[in-house]
Amino acid sequence: MDHGQLYFFLLLGLYHGINPGMGWLFSVSIAMQKESTSKIFISHIPIALGHLASLTVTIFIYYLISDYVSQKTTKIIFGLVLIGFGAYKLLKKGHFNWVKMNVTNFDLFIWSFLMASSHGAGLMLIPGFNYEGDHVIHHLEHFGFIALVFHTLAMLVVSMILAFTVYKVIGLRILRSSWINFDYIWSFVLIIGGLFIFFF
Repeated sequence: MDHGQLYFFLLLGLYHGINPGMGWLFSVSIAMQKESTSKIFISHIPIALGHLASLTVTIFIYYLISDYVSQKTTKIIFGLVLIGFGAYKLLKKGHFNWVKMNVTNFDLFIWSFLMASSHGAGLMLIPGFNYEGDHVIHHLEHFGFIALVFHTLAMLVVSMILAFTVYKVIGLRILRSSWINFDYIWSFVLIIGGLFIFFF
């Protein structure tokens, strides 16, 4: 894994951590309900594991397909998937939403897995894995999983800092007055990622 690939996964990890749909807003809600700062950090463990599981499944499928079809065909398939999913999210109204406030750690894990999957989080990472190589297991052991762990750690750190800051310092008022539509940003990143696969 060269420095360029490492920076790619870390930057996307920072972006996923900033996005409230990836868990920090949910974590703040749990902390406010339980009136406990520690819930911010405890709740992030299953959230991060669910995120990592979703990424791992997506990348595994990507490499599994690439073992049976040519690299060129794999690039076309996943390029179209990225562009199509990005366009779908641009046109789709509403969000995937599964939230019940009396949640267990397993609930948080499943919620995070489904949120990351429904947002196409793993698909966004595929351009970073876009290179010639050997068997899927070789990649996941020697490159892929390490990259996903780096990415998830970056997301985890940023998400916990944001959740703690909002809970302790800023408060939920800023969320009502200053809200960025991350779904639009996400959609364009997916489409750009698909185009990147086609042309690079």
